[in-house]
Amino acid sequence: MLLRILDAIPYFETYLNSKHNFIEQLIVLSMSLLDQNWGGLDSNDEEALDDNYQGRQILTSRDGTLMLIECAQEMFESLSKTMKSNASIDDNDDESELKTGFQLVMRACQSFYQSKIISNDKDLSGIILYGTEKNKNTFDFNHIYILHELAQPSADRIIQLENLSNKDTYKKSFNDLFGSTPSKGYSLNEALWTCSNLFANSPQRLTIKRVFIFTCNDQPHATNLTLERQAKQRAKDLNDVGIQVEVFPILTETKIKFDYKKFFQDVLMLSDDELEVRNNQTPTGRLDELLKLVYSKEHKKRAYCTVPLSLGKSTDGTPLQLSVSVFNMVRPCPKPTKIKLDMKTNMETKLVTKHYLPETAEILMPSDIQYGVDVSNRRVLFDADEIKAIKKFTDPGFQILGFKNLSCLLPHHYVKPGHFIYPDEKYIEGSSCLFNALLKRCLEKNMFILCQFTARRNTPPRLVALIPQAEEINKKDPNDRLASNGFHVYYLPYADDMRTLPKNDSPRLPDDKVDLFKNVIRNLKFKYRPERFENPALQTLWRNIEATALNKDQPEEFTDLTIPNIENQNKKVAEYVDEIKQTIFPPDYVMGVTKRTAAKRKTDTGATSTSAKKTKADGDVDVEAAARNNSLTKLTVPILKEYCKEKNLKASGTRKQDLIDVIQKHIGIDE
Repeated sequence: MLLRILDAIPYFETYLNSKHNFIEQLIVLSMSLLDQNWGGLDSNDEEALDDNYQGRQILTSRDGTLMLIECAQEMFESLSKTMKSNASIDDNDDESELKTGFQLVMRACQSFYQSKIISNDKDLSGIILYGTEKNKNTFDFNHIYILHELAQPSADRIIQLENLSNKDTYKKSFNDLFGSTPSKGYSLNEALWTCSNLFANSPQRLTIKRVFIFTCNDQPHATNLTLERQAKQRAKDLNDVGIQVEVFPILTETKIKFDYKKFFQDVLMLSDDELEVRNNQTPTGRLDELLKLVYSKEHKKRAYCTVPLSLGKSTDGTPLQLSVSVFNMVRPCPKPTKIKLDMKTNMETKLVTKHYLPETAEILMPSDIQYGVDVSNRRVLFDADEIKAIKKFTDPGFQILGFKNLSCLLPHHYVKPGHFIYPDEKYIEGSSCLFNALLKRCLEKNMFILCQFTARRNTPPRLVALIPQAEEINKKDPNDRLASNGFHVYYLPYADDMRTLPKNDSPRLPDDKVDLFKNVIRNLKFKYRPERFENPALQTLWRNIEATALNKDQPEEFTDLTIPNIENQNKKVAEYVDEIKQTIFPPDYVMGVTKRTAAKRKTDTGATSTSAKKTKADGDVDVEAAARNNSLTKLTVPILKEYCKEKNLKASGTRKQDLIDVIQKHIGIDE
């Protein structure tokens, strides 16, 4: 049956080697080629899916994150030389005061809170300290102190964490509030139980629950096998109820190595291969590096939607489909929405919109409202149901139209940021195998898949190109995946979206001058990384908001990397500056005077009139041919007005549609 279906798809036989080889790929290809980080949602996220398979979209949800921080005496020792020397970022004056592991973790939690306020202030976060002298928890467990309950980040919490990381106040603040115990009798099992209890009593429904353990002890219960067994069982119970546990080792002067095999392999349920990778990873002590690690664990790649990718139908009408999840790769980050408050009470106002009938001031209900479009002096009316019917074209999903060579894609075909698709096994079994086969053959043939894509039921279909991407690993760090297996969804323009540029026959420079500017470009090239450039408008706004909320004297200084370094650029092109000046400004050049001097121009010929300024491109436009091809809307208003003036045509108005109507009537084209 699969052979007959592939025969029904016109481009399969042309661009794939043979149907037999293609089918073999469906069976032979291994699931190991897939990047598990791009996989579908876990079992807890299934509740957030729409019940209908077609165009399931992921509903918004809240994340819950608990920081479980060990407060043993080793956490207050200086960081190990290994952690300091292996940091890969430049020195920062603010980080120079972070000498101990406890300070580093507190500053990381502070930055994590601040990031949550900006990125998603609805998420819940909390901090639990274990190994303290004092205790504060529901079950009255010894040496466990709930510093922050599971709640949204606030300014008070951030200020408190800032004091706990300050080099002058952190030690005194910690001893006064919590106190450190020299005893090792505290139980990680009880600490994890406290985390589970906080999640269970959360006032908000949480889709994703995580516990981040910061510790310098790779075997917390080395002398007590009972406590060790209880802690491992508790970690397994948390995993069974959907609570993810992750460990961040902190190395100090006395704790110079962290071995996951001693205890945390069972807590994290690591395989032997994963254990080897973890133990070979180099720990880091810098704040930015630790935060990067925390964010990579905290960030969840949610699908924009999950839709079928249809390859066609068999002779008996059975569709051949695989399920794919669609992910957003780039999304503009907007400024926070302004809230209108009452001037007297400072309460948030509520915006209410009502429609009135002008003649009687009667309030109109939604069922009383129609929608209209003016076409050729006539108003066409639609009701709400008709509008919905007009918007619906096809069911959500990808429909393959054919295959094309990647060289067919041109830079001006870019319409807007696209997506990334990855197979989803939860809805159609075998999707990964078929997806992988399709990906491998497209990579071998250097081709993209031309598809029709409908994201949701009431969205119009778009023409897209599925561009294959192979997995790419960082050669310096085998654990760092630079790119994942999958297809990029590249939006393509329709014929109506294309525009024709005017011809510009600019003179060419000699080859030696071209080589001169090539050298300039070569010297000014640099490796562009989008993650290094922050939006200056957003960062300035958030820093000012943060300074106001935290009662700071002035906002944190922001370095705008979008401003070019003029001094550095001048150094790189200094040897070419004089030659460029001679090329652009020859010795006989006079400022303000062009080669066509005033003597050569005839001022009495009306060169400044509107007709003389009309470009050659506008004069060559055939308005009548455009009207017969139904493309008058692509012409500019000045061109249409000029044609009406030449033909002595009078339009009923000055709008573009009025001009089009009178031209069509003059030529004799039916409306």
